[in-house]
Amino acid sequence: MRIDFSKEFAKAFDKLSGKIYESVRDAINNVIEAQSLDEIQNCKKIETLNSVYRIRIGSKRAFFVLHIEIEGDLVKFEYLLNRGEAYDKKNMERLRRRDV
Repeated sequence: MRIDFSKEFAKAFDKLSGKIYESVRDAINNVIEAQSLDEIQNCKKIETLNSVYRIRIGSKRAFFVLHIEIEGDLVKFEYLLNRGEAYDKKNMERLRRRDV
């Protein structure tokens, strides 16, 4: 799958170090190599949204929007958040606006 990153995701990723950095990098590589959503480890669809998914990476949650296209699917990573703030009202509203 093809991938893209929002500014927010890239900024949060750049602040990481050590084991969590490697875990997020491995999760991104897993998405690149995946042929379908079923092949992405720890991936779950957000029930109330149409095209938003999350990947559990330790204490972090990576949220992405899947854009299905004729010439390959595009995964756009939107946010990388701590588990505690990942599902709060503000962040869910931000994801709802990015939902296709």
